[in-house]
Amino acid sequence: MTETPPLPARAKFRIPALVGAIVFATLAASIGWLTVGDSGGCAAETPAVFSRIYHISSATMEPTVQQGDWLWAERRYYCTRDPERGDLAALALASRPETVFVKRVIGLPGDRVQLKQARLYLNGEPVRRDWLESAIHADEAGEASQRARFMETLPNEAHYAVEVADPEAPLENTEEVTVPAGQYFVLGDNRGHSEDSRAPAFGLVPRASIADRPALVLWSGDKSRIGVRLGARP
Repeated sequence: MTETPPLPARAKFRIPALVGAIVFATLAASIGWLTVGDSGGCAAETPAVFSRIYHISSATMEPTVQQGDWLWAERRYYCTRDPERGDLAALALASRPETVFVKRVIGLPGDRVQLKQARLYLNGEPVRRDWLESAIHADEAGEASQRARFMETLPNEAHYAVEVADPEAPLENTEEVTVPAGQYFVLGDNRGHSEDSRAPAFGLVPRASIADRPALVLWSGDKSRIGVRLGARP
């Protein structure tokens, strides 16, 4: 009987490396095919920076969306329907033409929105908030701070978790804002680390700036979250 000689060690190494390279190249080509020529918003004046896939580079939407996540989005979802309270939305501001933000829609046209001691108020009424947990976190400088996590439930029963670090912070205590026609009030779920409609430099979001709906976690450092569907409605 003739036995097949074993592959040299170097050849054994080359095969899985080659397979990995092919898979990576195929994935990269697929992502390029999915995104090329599909970057426009819902209006001509909206920056053409949208995609089907988004890499989250900040912690502003934690815990729902985590820093480092890759998300799949429904393209131009909001071009044919209006955002509802609690919806996640990818948006592009004319003042930040190179950036796509992922935020949560809170206030619709005509709504009155305010935060008091980190508590959200809509049209003069406090939004239901249920405590989930509290924990001590250390920042990059080693300073410890306490964060509380709550479940917010909007009047339409959309619910999601938010994190609050300092109820005394200026952005957790705002004046009441009436949302004008054609604009929306958006917030990040990580309230202490989010630039959103509370900040004058960000402000209210024009309807034409909202295009895509993040729908699925494609990849995450937390492998248990891969494949998780994103949605606010119960």
